Amino acid sequence: MEVLDRDNIIYASGITYTIFNYFTQERRVFFSKDGGGIGSIAVHPSKKYYAIAEKGAWPNIYIYEFPSLKLYRVLRKGTERSYSNICFSQNGNSIASVGSSPDYLLCVWEWLQEVVILKSKAFSQEVYKVSFNRFNEHALTTSGMGHIKFWKIAETFTGLKLQG
Repeated sequence: MEVLDRDNIIYASGITYTIFNYFTQERRVFFSKDGGGIGSIAVHPSKKYYAIAEKGAWPNIYIYEFPSLKLYRVLRKGTERSYSNICFSQNGNSIASVGSSPDYLLCVWEWLQEVVILKSKAFSQEVYKVSFNRFNEHALTTSGMGHIKFWKIAETFTGLKLQG
């Protein structure tokens, strides 16, 4: 469950996600576009956008404007079967996603350009959570089945790299 604004929350359940208005008790239910279900939901720090990470064969991450609910961006080819978690960076410029079995890929996206800027295998077992450090946009943490891993986005002479 995530907070969209003062009145609305968003949560996933199976193949749907719901936007619920606390004051009017109105529920708006939306179905998975890829048909496999919803893996994770994230809300942009500005509350102007929300992201829906799906499940299925080569699922997408769909980013919508709020409150218009218009599809704004689509992030493709970040995992093979399912996203287990996504999050926006504190400044809102990046999204981190982590896939579940079989690839467990950690991706950092420039979501406005719809491109993966960094990709790495997060772990060899299930990864449940990814998050950006609140105070450092170049630091991430993943956690899952028997592990917590700290990541750094490092600038090298060949470009940016994810170092675990």
